[in-house]
Amino acid sequence: MSFTAKLANIDRRVFYWILFIALMVPFLSPIGFPLSVAENTRDLYDGITGDNVEPGDVWIINFGYGVSAWSECHPGVTVCTKALFREDAKIIFMGPHYDVHLTYNKLQTTAAADFAGKVYGEDYVFLGYITGGEAAITQLASDMRSVYPNDYFGTDLDDIPMMADVNGWRDIDGVLSSDTGDWGSYFLRQWQGPHGTRLAQIGIAMLGSTGIPLWLAGNYFGMSVGSRGGAELEILINELGEATTSMDSISVSHLLIVIAVILANIGVLTERRES
Repeated sequence: MSFTAKLANIDRRVFYWILFIALMVPFLSPIGFPLSVAENTRDLYDGITGDNVEPGDVWIINFGYGVSAWSECHPGVTVCTKALFREDAKIIFMGPHYDVHLTYNKLQTTAAADFAGKVYGEDYVFLGYITGGEAAITQLASDMRSVYPNDYFGTDLDDIPMMADVNGWRDIDGVLSSDTGDWGSYFLRQWQGPHGTRLAQIGIAMLGSTGIPLWLAGNYFGMSVGSRGGAELEILINELGEATTSMDSISVSHLLIVIAVILANIGVLTERRES
């Protein structure tokens, strides 16, 4: 068989092996293919850095996603946690998923260097699981202790220095809701709408179609959309991570498919010309 005929009839198993080996590269070390940063992502990053955050400001980061959505939401949450800590803001972590403690533990790994310089109870607190949907978010705005009398570890909120003067929407400077569903809209209706609380969303890609109009309307001061949004945030903070790896792997796989199509067509066209 001629070389051109081989190009036209490449065994698919060869391509799968090439794809498997090529995909290992970004997972071993992110490549960092060029990405443009969307305006909504830049607004999110700008909103939690610089003059928009004062030392001592208290923010809520809501883990509105479970383990199944780590790939889309967690990189964005990691960058935002790093950015807020570096502005000396204080963070309240909470979440509506039963596996919320797993996400909190992962965050302490992906943002380990920034947690290392902070003190639990003074710079951040983990309240744990919240149930009750929108009714609980409404109650959280008026009386946080009626929803969370204790933190995740059983410590009374009154015994946590950071929470001494924090008990409702007036004491919160901003909310970042990471979402796979409705939690951003709960905070929108019960916090941002009636009280003007600064709110941003870190959502899965599917939520981009509903979230971007809210950002354009000014309800969200910024928004990160899926793995792409996480990769854009990693570019802005200049620390490549899991989202960049995901985007690199997508770019590599698409590039290989394009190359395979070109090679196969070269083989077919050459054979036709020769015949």
